[in-house]
Amino acid sequence: MNEQQPYSDWHTAQEKLFAIKKDLDDLGDLSGALKAIRALMNRYPFEELPGKLEAIEADYRLMLDFFKNGYRDEKRQELYDALYRRLFRLLYDIHTELRRLYDSSWSSYQSYRNAIAFDAESVKLKLENFVTDVAMLSLEAGDAKQSALRNTYAEHHQYMQHLFAAMIFSRQWSHDFATDMAALVSSPTIETADAQLLVAGMMLGGMVNKDYERVLALVEIYVQAQDVHVCQRALVGWTIALNDEMVKVFPTVKQRIGQLLDDERVRREVMELQMQMVYCLNAKADNDRLQRDIMPSLLRNQNFEITSSGIKPKDEDPLEDILHPDADEKKMEELEQSMRKMMDMRDQGVDIYFSGFSQMKRFSFFYTLCNWFMPFSADHPQLQHLPADFLQSGMIRAILKSGSFCDSDKYSFVLGTSAIFNKLPANVIEMFNSGDAPVGIYGDQDIDVSDPQFVRRMYLQDLYRFFTLSDMRQMFQSPFEEDTFLFLLNAVFEKKMGQEARRVMKFLIKKKMYRPLSKLYYAYKELDNPNDLRIEARLFMRQDRLMEAQAIYGQLCDMDPEDRQALAGYAYASFLMHEFEDAADAYGELYDKDPDNEEITQNLAISLINSDNAEEGVKMLYRLEYEKPDDLKVKRALAWGQLFLGRTEQALALYQPILSSPSAKPSDYLNAAYCHWFSGKVSESLALFKESFLKYESDKRKASDIYFILIQDQKLFRRYGIGEVDVRLLAELIEEELASEADH
Repeated sequence: MNEQQPYSDWHTAQEKLFAIKKDLDDLGDLSGALKAIRALMNRYPFEELPGKLEAIEADYRLMLDFFKNGYRDEKRQELYDALYRRLFRLLYDIHTELRRLYDSSWSSYQSYRNAIAFDAESVKLKLENFVTDVAMLSLEAGDAKQSALRNTYAEHHQYMQHLFAAMIFSRQWSHDFATDMAALVSSPTIETADAQLLVAGMMLGGMVNKDYERVLALVEIYVQAQDVHVCQRALVGWTIALNDEMVKVFPTVKQRIGQLLDDERVRREVMELQMQMVYCLNAKADNDRLQRDIMPSLLRNQNFEITSSGIKPKDEDPLEDILHPDADEKKMEELEQSMRKMMDMRDQGVDIYFSGFSQMKRFSFFYTLCNWFMPFSADHPQLQHLPADFLQSGMIRAILKSGSFCDSDKYSFVLGTSAIFNKLPANVIEMFNSGDAPVGIYGDQDIDVSDPQFVRRMYLQDLYRFFTLSDMRQMFQSPFEEDTFLFLLNAVFEKKMGQEARRVMKFLIKKKMYRPLSKLYYAYKELDNPNDLRIEARLFMRQDRLMEAQAIYGQLCDMDPEDRQALAGYAYASFLMHEFEDAADAYGELYDKDPDNEEITQNLAISLINSDNAEEGVKMLYRLEYEKPDDLKVKRALAWGQLFLGRTEQALALYQPILSSPSAKPSDYLNAAYCHWFSGKVSESLALFKESFLKYESDKRKASDIYFILIQDQKLFRRYGIGEVDVRLLAELIEEELASEADH
């Protein structure tokens, strides 16, 4: 008889459970946790779980009795830790049961409890019998064969739906059950499609239930499976489902994965997987780039068709050939260049089809959870309503071989195309049936669909679509968020994958993903590692922590005086800090080694100008202007130099083309205004000052703000004998001009 009523809502129940777990984590107090769990248990008619709690309570009581009677036990700490782990797992079982009771999104997946026998032997028998049944039916002849096969596939799919739900929503697995399931899924005696689906279910179950036995089962599948698709799905599965708690609480997890990571091939695949997940995160941005930079060219060249053998021109008006004889050649070159860009993006790992297929996930097919993770098959029961001639066409055969689409998109493509198949012209249908119709994009035939990296990429695209587009994704924590995708932060990788993590860091720098880069860097940082110091300096520069960046670059220069990259970093940090003497010294060293480098030359010249060596700096800029007379950056630097030398007319002449260009900056208007001001033409300067501050941030309109911006150029002002009072008066006039502009 329950002593208390159940909690009224899921939030309250979850809050209570997490409070117990937090106390257990923080205090390690088994006695307090047992009492709190017993009080929670008394509110609910849980099946089986009270028995588990009673067993833990009995073992704990036995430990107390032995201690009370004065018995020494060298394994007492080990026994205490074992009870802690059992209690930890029980808490997640309670979490699963509470969610089953309260979370309506879980309710439709609980029918597996009565629909199937969820023990390893029963599952093995069902999956192996399916293989036998299909093989036997395939040997038969006549119309009855297809009907029998359809029934067999339909019954099996129904079973797999229940089994998939059991893989996810069942409670914590025993070690023996997890071992048996790993052996079964790795076995060639079951269908690879079934094995792949079960691996996905294990991953989701490990994520939901924080079940380390599921994770270890995935590890063993990754090691044992001979099928590359099963193997790579298992790799994705255990890396995503793994979490810090498992490593902390269960030593066997850390030990087993540590052994696995001793293998260089495994470390390489884990590293590749981490980088591939970055491409998933960037799918939307990459598709924006595709729409902006590549698709316009493809649309402009619709007089060409893309076939499996290449790009060919369509029949055109012969008059066009006479009037523009080279037009076709130019269009084909543009089209091929666009296609090469697409293929390069795809080969790099970019998900080029996400945007298009994201609109095709509302078919009823995708209302079934397991279908999001199902390898593509024309025998899928939920495709059997489609015309038989369509399902047996050459196009379907081509899709099975295609390297362009992930499985989820293949189903979308088939379901979308089937609606128009019978409306197509006879010659097009004939082309589909013959297998000549192109599926995918030009270059698809060059893909090795059995390559582990490619297999992993396609599966990640399936997962990304589910966690981004499916209504059922709310039941799970997405691994494709900025705060969750970086699985290399898990402590189990830190001692083994330092070299690989640094390659991932370089990749994140290339992608300009500085926030995850910072997290990964500080997890793997080594104080005496020059590459680590270089990355930290880069992070400080990104955060405008210029002094720290300058110090690190200086340290790198001390460690290796020939490190030109470190010297360039020191020079640039000094330059941005307006420490122009230090910047000039550093850029001078770089210039001596590379006098033809325009950026170094320009920055050296500006540093010299700002450190009382304006004549020398201007001479260098004259040479650059001679070589590149239209370069506005050079003109801008030279104009600044002329200002420092007191040549306001020459400086103003240089600022004129700069101000008339679209790339004019607020500082250009400001410096041009100085030219007038320093020449005594205050009224003329005010229009340019006003224009400059209108382009600054909108809150920089008060005289005090304007003064602090102007006073940064006090070194220049001193050359013209301008004092603080002059600057304050000018700031007041500029404020009046801005106020007058606002009134209008």
